[in-house]
Amino acid sequence: MRSLDPLLPRAQPLPEPAEGEIALSVPSAAGVYRVRRLEPDSPEADERAAEVHVLEARAAGPDPVAAMAALLDRWEEHLPASEPADDSEALITWPSRDTALTSTFLSHGLVPGLILAARPAARPAGRPVPPVPEGVTVRALRDDDLAAAVGLQLELARWNRQFGGRAPRPSTEANSRRILGARLAWPTSPWTWVAEVAGAVTGLIVVIPPDRADWVAGSVASGPAAYVGCLVVGAGHRGDGVGAALVATAHAALDDAGVGVTLLHYYAMNPLSTPFWHRSGYRPLWTEWSRRPAGVR
Repeated sequence: MRSLDPLLPRAQPLPEPAEGEIALSVPSAAGVYRVRRLEPDSPEADERAAEVHVLEARAAGPDPVAAMAALLDRWEEHLPASEPADDSEALITWPSRDTALTSTFLSHGLVPGLILAARPAARPAGRPVPPVPEGVTVRALRDDDLAAAVGLQLELARWNRQFGGRAPRPSTEANSRRILGARLAWPTSPWTWVAEVAGAVTGLIVVIPPDRADWVAGSVASGPAAYVGCLVVGAGHRGDGVGAALVATAHAALDDAGVGVTLLHYYAMNPLSTPFWHRSGYRPLWTEWSRRPAGVR
């Protein structure tokens, strides 16, 4: 896979199935099928279905496309029947540049959802970084910004629902408030900035530094890796350069800190996020192919 993209980590053997997981095998392909059941009030459930049917797969041989198709068929045999309203999804994550498998995933009812994109250190953006727009101030998050920042995150969740994201759950607001509030107590920088226009918070960017980003660092060959957890600009200020100003501030801090690569997720079908992040120096690395609910095709 590294021949497709040098930022991909070296392929590792499939792990041995843990208790409750299922090993799947067909000629030239193999996989491990596991079910993740999330606590409905957990932060992870704010982004995911409550029940995630995951296939971790490897395919090779003379015809990896046919091998993957056969493996997906075998996986289908184990997926439970679903009702349209079920809070479940089927999910496989695959290198974005391996386009040979696109039609295979689509034919199995899987569509591209989240993209994990990467920006190597000091990679130039696709266009010059614009100056901070007149009247916009970018600064670190403060205690008195918390309500506005949480409101922006809820606005982002509602916006992303159009592209495959989850609608906010009853616990989403409290989770957001708790997580952002905890950042303000970090002994070092909270790695969180807001954009202010005429005294009102209109944008937010949240960065997870390398010492807290172990969970995603294995997705990329280089490092140390940081992760952009959130970028949101209020609807009334999109297209005004506010998002670019927030990203430029975060990138400057990341580069100054010696971060080797920055990762983030965006929704493949979001017509604003995709070109914005590509212009900002990111490229697709991994694509999540999913289907909701899991058993409906």
